[in-house]
Amino acid sequence: MIKIFANQLDAKLEQDGAWCYFLTIGNDPYLRDVTQNKIIKKMHQQGFTEQTVFSIDNQTNWDSIYENSRAMSLFSSQTLLILQFGDNLLNASIAKKLDELCQTLSPDVSLLVTLSQMTKAQENASWLKTLSDQLLIINCNTPDANQLPIWLNQQLQLFDLTIEKQGIELLCYYYEGNLLALTQTLEQLKLLYPKGKISFSQLENNLDDCAIFTPYHLIDAMLMTKTKRVIHILQQFKMNGTEPLILVRTIQRELIQLINLKKYSAKHDLKSAYDINKVWQNRRNVITPYLNRTSLEQLYLILKQLTELEIALKSDYQAAIWELLTALCLKIVGD
Repeated sequence: MIKIFANQLDAKLEQDGAWCYFLTIGNDPYLRDVTQNKIIKKMHQQGFTEQTVFSIDNQTNWDSIYENSRAMSLFSSQTLLILQFGDNLLNASIAKKLDELCQTLSPDVSLLVTLSQMTKAQENASWLKTLSDQLLIINCNTPDANQLPIWLNQQLQLFDLTIEKQGIELLCYYYEGNLLALTQTLEQLKLLYPKGKISFSQLENNLDDCAIFTPYHLIDAMLMTKTKRVIHILQQFKMNGTEPLILVRTIQRELIQLINLKKYSAKHDLKSAYDINKVWQNRRNVITPYLNRTSLEQLYLILKQLTELEIALKSDYQAAIWELLTALCLKIVGD
């Protein structure tokens, strides 16, 4: 069992031809689609010329899947069996079905499983251990703000494009979270500038702000006091028609958790507070500096103002909600 990122797949498939089983984990539709197409192409070259796709839900007919996983007849081709899972569908019942499937896979059948996410407990599942010797796991999560420049530089090499550092920063700013639009823009730039060298001014004239954010990007930007990023995210939410109440509720949950952490850590310690509130390890590095510089009184005041904003949102349709929300977010930042 080997784990790689999606941008490492080409090299891994060229380097090793022994992979029969694949698992993609991630929430990025573009990466998942590109990865699946590469695997299909590679397995086709190895003789797996048929593909059978099943969308897995609670009504899936597993007998049909088991039938497709058995040895082929004399006149049948080798088959790539593709199981596509929706969000949060890998429960104990379905994991048991996967166990049964993986224990009876024919050598004539290759398997590709696509999941949006996986818990620590699910990583120790029996079906993964059964496939482990020939299993390649591919991370298809959207690159974050720190990873995106690395991904972009690799794409520029593929397109034989040269863009200065300032231009790469601009591309990341405009297309974070939207790899499909970013790739389409690179294709367009290649057509416009076939020699491959693109100046910053040429680049600037051919870009649209297509970044895609989630409310959790906003939360992290506020906690990390990234004022310009907070404003950019809010502008994108407004432009894309995001419902402000969704953002208010998300911020509200985060504030209540921060208050609980602050109160508990005052009597015990912060690590215990994180453990009690089940805060993910990778979130603690973001939250700790913010808690250290923010008082409990400040958090309560922000929560009170957020409640007032929610009341205005529900009762006054003329209220300048986006301006009020921006002001509140900047108050959380500390500006």
